[in-house]
Amino acid sequence: MEERWIQSNLENMTIDEKIGQMMIIRAYSKGDEAEKNYILSLIEKYKIGGVCFFQGDPERQVMLTNMFQGSSKIPLFIAIDGEWGLGMRHSEKTISFPKNLILGAIQDESLIYKLGKEIGSQCKTLGINFNFSPVADININSKNPVIYDRSFGESKENVTSKSYLMFKGLEDAGVLSCAKHFPGHGDTDKDSHYTLPVLEHDKYRLDDVELFPFRRLAAQNIGSIMVGHLYLSKVETDVNRPASLSRTIITGMLREELSYRGLILTDGLDMKAITKNFPSGIAEAEAVWAGNDILILPENIPLAIQTIKKYIKEGKISFDQIDASIRRILAAKYKLGLHLRPYYDENNIFERINSQKALALKAELMENAVTLLKDEKKNIPIRQTKDINTATLSINTDEITIFQRRIDDYTKARHYHLQPGQLNEKKTSLINTFKQFDRVIVSIHSEIGTRFAFKELPTDVINFLKEIEKMTEVIIVFFGNPYFTDRLENFPAVLLAYDDEEIMQDITAQCLFGANPIKGKMPVNASSTFSLGLVNERASLGRLGFGVPERAGVDSRKLLGIDSILSVMVQTGATPGGQLVVAKNGKIIINKPFGRLTPLGEKVEKNTVYDVASLTKILSTSLAAMKLYEEKKLSLTRPLKFYISDLIHTNKEEMELGEVLAHEAGLRAYIPFHKETLVKVQKTYLPDTNFYRQHFSPDFAIPVSEKLFLRTDYRDSIWYKIYHSELRSGKSYRYSDLGFFLVQKTIEEITRQKLDEYVDQNFYRPLDLHYTAYKPLEKIPISLIAPSEVDNYFRNSVIRGTVHDMSAAMLGGVAGNAGLFSTATEATMIMQMLLNGGHYGGIRFFQPETVQFFTSRYNGSTRRGLGFDLKELNPKKTENMSELAPASTYGHLGFTGTVTFADPENQIVFTLLANRTYPTMDNNSMHVKKYRIKLQDEIYKALLP
Repeated sequence: MEERWIQSNLENMTIDEKIGQMMIIRAYSKGDEAEKNYILSLIEKYKIGGVCFFQGDPERQVMLTNMFQGSSKIPLFIAIDGEWGLGMRHSEKTISFPKNLILGAIQDESLIYKLGKEIGSQCKTLGINFNFSPVADININSKNPVIYDRSFGESKENVTSKSYLMFKGLEDAGVLSCAKHFPGHGDTDKDSHYTLPVLEHDKYRLDDVELFPFRRLAAQNIGSIMVGHLYLSKVETDVNRPASLSRTIITGMLREELSYRGLILTDGLDMKAITKNFPSGIAEAEAVWAGNDILILPENIPLAIQTIKKYIKEGKISFDQIDASIRRILAAKYKLGLHLRPYYDENNIFERINSQKALALKAELMENAVTLLKDEKKNIPIRQTKDINTATLSINTDEITIFQRRIDDYTKARHYHLQPGQLNEKKTSLINTFKQFDRVIVSIHSEIGTRFAFKELPTDVINFLKEIEKMTEVIIVFFGNPYFTDRLENFPAVLLAYDDEEIMQDITAQCLFGANPIKGKMPVNASSTFSLGLVNERASLGRLGFGVPERAGVDSRKLLGIDSILSVMVQTGATPGGQLVVAKNGKIIINKPFGRLTPLGEKVEKNTVYDVASLTKILSTSLAAMKLYEEKKLSLTRPLKFYISDLIHTNKEEMELGEVLAHEAGLRAYIPFHKETLVKVQKTYLPDTNFYRQHFSPDFAIPVSEKLFLRTDYRDSIWYKIYHSELRSGKSYRYSDLGFFLVQKTIEEITRQKLDEYVDQNFYRPLDLHYTAYKPLEKIPISLIAPSEVDNYFRNSVIRGTVHDMSAAMLGGVAGNAGLFSTATEATMIMQMLLNGGHYGGIRFFQPETVQFFTSRYNGSTRRGLGFDLKELNPKKTENMSELAPASTYGHLGFTGTVTFADPENQIVFTLLANRTYPTMDNNSMHVKKYRIKLQDEIYKALLP
């Protein structure tokens, strides 16, 4: 079929049509009707072979493509010069992927193939079937004005390998690729757009370096090779004849010596390197004579056809040569499926070419490129964040950057910035300021939109940084040209991020703090220290990162139902608001504050603090028990009387901590201690003045609300009632708050510390948590804390900043069952630590076996681990989580509307904090409507296969 189609078209073409078929002309999708009609006239009159789209509108481009294809006798090549994707030509409406020099730093080369395939897929969506990519030039010359970041770097092996994978990805997506600029444009200091570069290397050097990638790509049958406009003075005898018009180089070197059988095309024939020495018509004819199959951007089509025919008539070009080129062109078009006359869907173009999947790939590429150039003191990634006074300084910016904002998610820092030209004005004050800090993170940003913001890093900037480095620890992060890092080689810590784009700033901050590994490999020679191939890999510290859902294997399109559920929850009064955080594969993919603190109050923010209720059991009490168990200070089978002497001669003296943690100790569910301290006045219960005062005093020192203080000695009464409470008749599973009071007391007896002090010292402070605490009013402004209830049955006030649970409140706000406050983000961090097997931020909190032991089912339980809630396996009992969650999922539910679950099989942490108890705890719709389960369902439904 292919040969028949080729032969049929070949036989029915005139010589003019054959020459027209060898031309690809310039087109814009931003043009008006006149331009469109002009292109149509060229297609119809000269039977040109293709159009190359430049700037414009992607939606309009698809419409024009269908129109142009429909008017062409033979299907057209629809080409683009899209080295970093469609964004190279449609920067405002499409994704610009990282440039090749950034890709050159990536060691995981499978990502290059994925990128090629994604770019190819996007091209196909616009009807593009030919992409002039990859650039196979080796950028030997750091002053190269035209190749530079378009090259994969200075290593011939690296350039070759990545060029191959890019071409394979493109062609596997159904798009013809093109290696350029043969025989190698990487060691020039002139731009062929404006003049003719001269390459003075001999054939031996060319074979060893410049030709290396092209030789291998030709052997792998890459679809096409573009010849550059550069003069090889020691190869081409005709002075100032560019390679693109050289028969010696194209036919002799590429076609014969390299045995290349694919399409050969010129670079743009409207470039000054051509037009300065070869007028229109002559240039095109010389290009065909030299051996090119396709002429890119001929300036004068009728004159070009006329001159080529003249060369044929004079015998300089044979009919056989023309036919051979046409055969190659038609074979390529057949391979692309153009003989089937495809029509391209013009609907939803923007959504299809700007998918979250593509953005996820872009982020992954950038993450893999970040390169650690120097780390003398092994301070990168940053481990210590607690109690380190940190400042950041962004240089060459006019505001606080995305990089600095993301740092806020990992540590508290003071941010400063320097606009271009401000250094002299601010230098002294900044130096005096930075004396106060333990660490200064300096980010240097290339000027946005300008490839060369400066020819090198300014001396005054370097000297300024040296002065800071004498006073304090300095980490330099450079967002820009890697060649400029030569002036940074004497600083102790330098991280290279290549590009100033916001997504790169975000990712680099995550790498700096260990949320992402650092894997990049220097693709060029900047100096003797920062040399080609330099690599300092760093593993992730297990900290949570941030990314789009697709980055973690979740389809963001299927998460849209979450917003609807949250909206319904607020609108129907299930809760005034809350926070939803979901992490997958160590990355936070959802971080949604929603609603308000109260129905008419302030909006919920990411740092709004909630009473987590029974999540305290796993975010505090169980953590403490796990640590003591691991340290062999606590036994799960030893009777409690050995830890709590007050239990001797009670019905609890032989209880074991394991059965208490699993709610299988026969304990009652709850004792309403507060009711015994109330007095009935008419129909209302009020605090009995025998037990309460409205002001603090040594005798009334337990705050149960803002203006209500319980008798100090009543705490002993509560413990007595717990110790001497009746037991149930058996030890079957029964959820019990009383057990966690006993666990708390055990921990405090062993450690000789209050529970809140112990968990803060051993977990919250090392994790650098700012909003997780018992008794939050001691450290957190009340304006950040969501109220939990308008209490009209006990404290008769708005409960805000004191624990909602009455028993925990009567114990002073610190209890094993409740009392902890946190944000959804920080609760998720704790759960991620467990999901990591007890490791987070470079700190080992538990051995993996300890986490596994406590989060596994206890003694055949259908639902409980040691302190942890697991998926209910008994279908006759109330479900506690999504049916889609695996049985290994663990976490807890909380009375105030909270929930957190960790799924080790799918590496998911799901956390919802809310105050469904406001204004009244009688509001049960969150439970009745199963909103927590419905939200969790949406996550599982969105998992990609």
